[in-house]
Amino acid sequence: MPRRNWNTIVRSTLVVAIALMTFLYIRYDTEMKERERALEEYLATHYNIPEQTYSLDGTLGRDGYVYDVTFRDEPDTDYTFRVTKSVDGHQIEYKTANGHAQSRVSTYTP
Repeated sequence: MPRRNWNTIVRSTLVVAIALMTFLYIRYDTEMKERERALEEYLATHYNIPEQTYSLDGTLGRDGYVYDVTFRDEPDTDYTFRVTKSVDGHQIEYKTANGHAQSRVSTYTP
C-alpha cells in the first residue's frame, strides 16, 4: 500500500479515537453531575441537611456511581452513598461510613 493510504488510515483512526474519548468524557461528567444533584436533593429533602454543610467526592466504581459525603463538623469521617438510575428517577443507597466519629450512621441506616 502506498504511504499516503497509511497516513489517511492513521489520521482517520486518530480523529475517531479523539472524538470517542471526548464523547465518553462528556457523558461521564454529565452523569456524575446529574447524580450528584440527585444526592444533594435527597440529603436536603429526607434528612434536612443543607448543601453548605458537606462536600461530595464522586467516583465511578464497581458498584456504579459512588459518592463520599464529608461533613464540615466531621472532617475525619466519610459517608458513602451509591446513586443509581431507576425508572422513577434516581435511587440512593447508603453503603458505609469510614473514619473516627461516625455519629450520623444511625441516621442513614433503614
